[in-house]
Amino acid sequence: MMRNFLVYLLAVFIGIAPVSVHANEGIVIDEEVPIEMDEEENQSPESDGRIPSDNFEEELNAMFENLGSQVHNKTALTSATGKGPDNIPYMYILQHGTPAALTIMNLLTGMVTKTFTLEHSTSAWGIEVDEHQNVWIGGTSSGHLYQYNPYTKKLIDAGNMLRNKRDTAILDISVSDGKIIGSTAYNGSIFSYTPSSQEYKDYGQISRGKEFAKSVQFDNQNKKIYIGVGSKAELIRYDIRTKIRKRFLPKEYRNEKYISDIKMADKYLFAQTDPGKKLLVFDKKSLKLLKEFDIDSKTVSPKDPTQDRVYFTKGGMLLFYDLNDQEVKSTEVSLGNRSAITLDFIELHNAEYPGVTLTGLLTNSGEYFLYNLETGKYEKRQAELTPLPVTLYTMLETKEKDKILVNGYMSGGIGFYDINQKTTTDFKDMSQIESATFMNGKYYFGAYPNARVIEFKLDNENLSNSKTAEIVRFKDFGHDRVTALLGDERSNKLFIGAYPETGLGGGLLSEYDFTTQNTRVFENYIPDQSIISLTQIDGYVYGSTTVFANHKRSNAPATLFRFSVDNPEQAEILPFTIKASMISSLLYDGNDKIWGMQMESYLTTILKLDTPSILKSHQLFRDVSKTQNLYLDQMETYMVQLKAYYSVQTQKP
Repeated sequence: MMRNFLVYLLAVFIGIAPVSVHANEGIVIDEEVPIEMDEEENQSPESDGRIPSDNFEEELNAMFENLGSQVHNKTALTSATGKGPDNIPYMYILQHGTPAALTIMNLLTGMVTKTFTLEHSTSAWGIEVDEHQNVWIGGTSSGHLYQYNPYTKKLIDAGNMLRNKRDTAILDISVSDGKIIGSTAYNGSIFSYTPSSQEYKDYGQISRGKEFAKSVQFDNQNKKIYIGVGSKAELIRYDIRTKIRKRFLPKEYRNEKYISDIKMADKYLFAQTDPGKKLLVFDKKSLKLLKEFDIDSKTVSPKDPTQDRVYFTKGGMLLFYDLNDQEVKSTEVSLGNRSAITLDFIELHNAEYPGVTLTGLLTNSGEYFLYNLETGKYEKRQAELTPLPVTLYTMLETKEKDKILVNGYMSGGIGFYDINQKTTTDFKDMSQIESATFMNGKYYFGAYPNARVIEFKLDNENLSNSKTAEIVRFKDFGHDRVTALLGDERSNKLFIGAYPETGLGGGLLSEYDFTTQNTRVFENYIPDQSIISLTQIDGYVYGSTTVFANHKRSNAPATLFRFSVDNPEQAEILPFTIKASMISSLLYDGNDKIWGMQMESYLTTILKLDTPSILKSHQLFRDVSKTQNLYLDQMETYMVQLKAYYSVQTQKP
């Protein structure tokens, strides 16, 4: 069952996350715990807040019913390999979900033997197997560390490892000689934890102003930690004994967003840039850059236990880097259109796969490969993953108002909830949706990643026959998220607002003309801010922004603006008296008023804005927390309905 029917709109890129709290440490999760969400009682919270206006005398009395999980996906994030009793070879797969899960698969038979839920985590990116074959996992979104022992078949929650207020996630871990080193976001911190003594050490933010410590490797022999940070990218060597930090990323790579992966092999250090997808080879001692080459796998393998090489993928081929002559060479194995997500070595103890075999995930759906180093035998297989409920992200009604479409966070998918039948139907062919609009009988979704606009033709009779088509994308403009969409049927145009991930300045505004199929793009439309909401009145489009763009914060407060449908390049900035970090959910009520919300430090205010000049704004509520969707019903009665399906807490102004 679903825990919290929570809408996460914009939470990722504006850096909002729940405040970390320390859970009880050392909780043992027995192997027999089934993979399901805990049952929760239906909640009917009541509000004691009143609208501070003579025209708003109605008392909020919102009744909430848990409608259950709406979207389920099989999404493999990453993996590691290890062995259990009798040398049984395992692949440990981390799955995205609410909560996330650890799936244990026998690599020899391909059978999944067990799936554990990872309470307190919706994702998990850091995973490593230690010398005793214990599996260590670093989770989000409350920074819990987990240990799985294949001999006892127990999963232990070691507790929350985050000690900094801004940290919400463990991004990577490195394990050596009984010590775990972890890296975090959004404070970009480093910590160490020794399970045998429960000794914990917080090294704090590793580089001032860098929020993401994306990758980490621990050189226990020399007592040094190598950290890849962002944004923008930097490489740092931290000496535990001297506490000296050495920056060593060459200048020409410092405009990259992250160093997304670090690996060690003998005297070499491998660091991967993101989004540039360059693999940099350093001398680990001198920190001198030795080599650079292209890569499309998310990582390189550890050192081949049989030869002096490490493996990676590029252009659908399995390649290796020869540590002796420092040249890239091919195994002649074609992966088709796949690139490796993970790469690791394992002994299968099988006649068809003698000695050492290279394995790893190829897709987020759980496809993996086996490549035997001795015989050259190559095989692709599919892991049978358990579907997990995922956090709900974007929600809207169908035009007919008979169904609610709910999209899943990160792994995508749509759940169609039939209001009358009270049933849900899944539609898998859709990624994460940031925004949506309806025009000309079709839905248009702002899809993540690559800032794509997807046309969706809904077949109400048979949902499986619904069609999707991409009409435009903005990846080449340095954008990853389409955060605002508005369709204007009179002009047959679609207006698009986007959030930048790389590059300079703020988000773009774009106009897509369905008649000509031409796209016009206006970059940095509101300087150093991102457009997140659009609505329309009488030939004008009204928009609002967030102060965040390119993972930076604008010095100016969030902005209200408008432009003529026929002349979008000329923006008129509108007066707005409340200083906010985000103005969202703009809706026109058909009666010369725009409604919206402003959010600051987890608090949301519902606004009523007089139009067209918006010379006056009315604060209706203070401290409406943990909701980012506004839905207006029967505006002539001036009733405000909040549809968040989580919690609505109000206080009297």
